[in-house]
Amino acid sequence: MDVFDLAQHPGRISPAYFFFLLFVVLGIGGSCFMLYLIRSGRKGAWFYLLLTLAITVGACGALLHEVRHAAALKEQVLSGRFATVEGCLDQFHPGLASSSEADSGVEQWFVGGQLFDYGPDEIRLGYHATEPGGGIVHADSRVKVGYVRDEVLARNDIVRLEVVQHACPAAGDYARQGR
Repeated sequence: MDVFDLAQHPGRISPAYFFFLLFVVLGIGGSCFMLYLIRSGRKGAWFYLLLTLAITVGACGALLHEVRHAAALKEQVLSGRFATVEGCLDQFHPGLASSSEADSGVEQWFVGGQLFDYGPDEIRLGYHATEPGGGIVHADSRVKVGYVRDEVLARNDIVRLEVVQHACPAAGDYARQGR
């Protein structure tokens, strides 16, 4: 049985501050540069100012969501109040070792009517190792998944994962069905 458990390591639950702050800083820097160009009389700089301001606001919003979601997720993990589903996989689509290999490098699987999807290079609070990248979930795995729903991003963040290998018939790859 393979196990991934954030409840055993709650210190790992924290937002990716640097990732989001990078975009905030780039947006502010770009906005300042556009203001300089506007003062210099450059035509069209207003459009780019609006674009850089939109990037800055979007990055601030994403950072705020990530901070709030990480705090809620940590509280739910520490109190044991997260949803759980278990069983054999209903469907399984393996991801790629690196999301840069293709646009659809995301691994997806269903168990108990819940969709779990993640990519190897994603900035995520929970489990996100794809099968080719050393992940522990395979088409013939029996899983018990503890997760917290992120309603804003419409995804399930995996906080606890128990896997029994080769315990079920291999789930079909829905992406290859109908081809």
